[in-house]
Amino acid sequence: MRPALILLVLIAGCFAISRDSFWMDEAGGVFRALIPDLGGWWKMTLHMGGSDIQMPAYMLSLWAWARAFDQSELAFRAINLIWLGALIVPFRNLRLWPLVCLLSPFVFTYLGELRPYLMQMAAAALAAAGLARVIDDREQEGYAGLHLLFFGCLLLCLSSLTSAIWAFGAGVALLVLRPGWLRQGGFWLRSLPWILAAAAGGGYYTFTLLKGYRAASAGEGGLLSVGFGLYEMLGLAGLGPDRNAIRSAPAVVIRWLPLIVPAFAVISAAWWLGLRDWLKAQPARVLLSLALALGIPVAILLFSGVFFGFRILGRHLSPAIVVLLLPLAQCLELGLRGRRIPLVIGSTAMLFWLASCLVLRFDSRHAKDDYRRATLMAYDLYKDDRRIWWLADMNAPRYYVYRRDGIPAINAIQPWETSPPASLGLTDYVFVNRPDLRFQGRDHQAILTAAKFKLVERFSGFEVWKSGYLSD
Repeated sequence: MRPALILLVLIAGCFAISRDSFWMDEAGGVFRALIPDLGGWWKMTLHMGGSDIQMPAYMLSLWAWARAFDQSELAFRAINLIWLGALIVPFRNLRLWPLVCLLSPFVFTYLGELRPYLMQMAAAALAAAGLARVIDDREQEGYAGLHLLFFGCLLLCLSSLTSAIWAFGAGVALLVLRPGWLRQGGFWLRSLPWILAAAAGGGYYTFTLLKGYRAASAGEGGLLSVGFGLYEMLGLAGLGPDRNAIRSAPAVVIRWLPLIVPAFAVISAAWWLGLRDWLKAQPARVLLSLALALGIPVAILLFSGVFFGFRILGRHLSPAIVVLLLPLAQCLELGLRGRRIPLVIGSTAMLFWLASCLVLRFDSRHAKDDYRRATLMAYDLYKDDRRIWWLADMNAPRYYVYRRDGIPAINAIQPWETSPPASLGLTDYVFVNRPDLRFQGRDHQAILTAAKFKLVERFSGFEVWKSGYLSD
């Protein structure tokens, strides 16, 4: 990677990566990564289950990262700099590809989160670059782009089970582009190591499914969930209401339409200008292959969301971000060649994205749930013999008490999960995160108020309620 690109990656990291508290979705992988030996890590992974067990490459990389570096929030999240570098490198013929990637609010969001989605974006970019090479050299002999495509697909497969469908789509596209390769021994010889690695990954996923490991479903799926996923991917999240507001009352989006609609129109126009310029030079076979590469995984996700209630979010569409970013980079490339309209529209789209990134980073509405503050407050009260009802995830508390007092502290707070108070009448403090989930849609404030509790603290993602029978 050129020094200028390394500098850009580091600058983006300084803005996006923070010391903010880990929240629920980040904490599971972090807690596992604290375990010093690989055998213990594997046993804990099996014990905890959940969807994290179906992210083998990402979870192993976190464990290895924790052995080499500090275990703070900032140090853990810095692993994303590797994936950001892998994302911006592949398309060297598009001069502004790195800039488009760095300004994407979707990329920016997951650069600052310890989740596998930036890894998936990077893997998809590598696979797309390999597929682009296959397209460019489709009339030539040889296997240009094959290994890069397979590497990206394998990384997709091993980053999570849900992202494997995107690798499948890319594989179908390859067969449409070069069906003659199936009759060539050289193709199979080059493909065999990748096929064996993918088969091993498939065997691992089969094992997890037979053991009953599944992603925890939070909320309902359906078209609303799909729409919010597209809203995130288009970079509109910083220009409209935050996800909690939309989750509570989807109609809140109406208030933000005067800003969202122009941004959507400009971004869509820039995307279409870039896409149209590229498509006009491509034959029907190429168009069919790309339609299948995108359409197959999207159809599977939509089917799962609409008919099985699988909650599709923008992150589940992470590999498809390349389909959004490439035409935008092409639009700006046209501008560099002297085309005024693409230059103006593309630049305006980037300004909207820059504004969205700044809001996402610095507006408190988009802050992560503050598990650190809640955990340490509850832990101090617990050590003072107060009875705690912890209505939140437990992985982040394990991480934060471990950072303060080591392994004994993890054992000390285990009753928060295994032996909560039998009733509100036997509780001194209630810590609530995501009350819509914890109280299953019931009015938690009415319930707690009726039980003589009063709200004493409210901060990012949490409410703290104190029993009225306690003296101040």
